Formats: sequence, C-alpha cells, structure tokens
Amino acid sequence: MAEPNKPTELAVPTTQDGMRALLRQAGKGDTATLPTIRKLLENPENIDLLGGNLARCAEVSFAKAIAGEDLAVQTAIEAKLKAMRKELLGESPSPVEVLLVSRAVACWLQVQDADIRYAQAQGDLTIKQADYHQPRMDAANRRYLAALRTLAQVRKFAVPALQVNIAKKQVNVVTPASASPAG
Repeated sequence: MAEPNKPTELAVPTTQDGMRALLRQAGKGDTATLPTIRKLLENPENIDLLGGNLARCAEVSFAKAIAGEDLAVQTAIEAKLKAMRKELLGESPSPVEVLLVSRAVACWLQVQDADIRYAQAQGDLTIKQADYHQPRMDAANRRYLAALRTLAQVRKFAVPALQVNIAKKQVNVVTPASASPAG
C-alpha cells in the first residue's frame, strides 16, 4: 500500500552561507525561495535579519551615505545610533516607545546628514544651492523635534492604573507615572 503524500518540511538554512545563498536567490526575484522565507519569518527575530526592519535599513543607508567608503566612520555612526537607541528606550519601553525611539534616532541622523552636506559644500555653494540646503536642514530638524516631543508626550501620559478589590468594594486608583509610592 502506497503511503499518502506527506508535506515535506522546508529546508531552512542553518548556516550563514546557506542564509546568504537564500537571500541572493531571493534578491534575484527567485519565487522558489518564498516558502522558505515565509517559514523563516514565522520567527519574529528573523524579520530584521531578512531586511524587514525598514527603519534600520534607512539608518544604514544614511550612515553609508555620510561615511562613504570609510568603514571606521560608518561603524562609529552605527555605534552612536545604538547608544542613542539604548539611552532613549530605557528599562522597559512599550511597543509605541520603541517605534518612536526608532523614529527619533532616524531623524537625528537625517539632521546630521543635512548639516554635514551643507557644511561640506559651504565654500562652493551658489545662492540656489544654499536655498536648497537651508529648508532641508530646517525640515529635518522639525521632524526630529516632533519625534522627541511625541516620545515625551507618550511617556508623560502613560499612566499606570491600579485596581484593588477590598471587602467586595472595588477601588480604582490612577496615579501619574512619576508619582512616588510614599504616603
């Protein structure tokens, strides 16, 4: 008696070389890679690995654009971004805070990029070119400040609520996040 067709388990790469080969194939548009990629994406940790973190892709692109071929500068920029992210995230950030910190870090990098490009071109700028750079710097700075302001507002209004049941009477106590437990 013939055994019924069983679905075969996908061969998911387990080595860096295997992963690189899969990504090379996918990068060329090979649709045969899609089932394996979908299987890999079932694990949320693989999303970043496969390029799904677009904010991170933007950061890397800006870092490369600023640093050019200089790997030391690019690595230093990436270390700065990582340190900023860690400092801004704090102990236990909410998912919204994670997104806002990511945006604030990306905006900071865009501000630096706009300022650097203007400063580097300073001596050779025509009035028309200067008129291009100044609004670009201003817009980048506005976006950065807006991201920081939004992050601060989210943190300010993040109010933990405490619900207590005492002797069959329910008491809801809402305290600001900055209030101390003393008293």
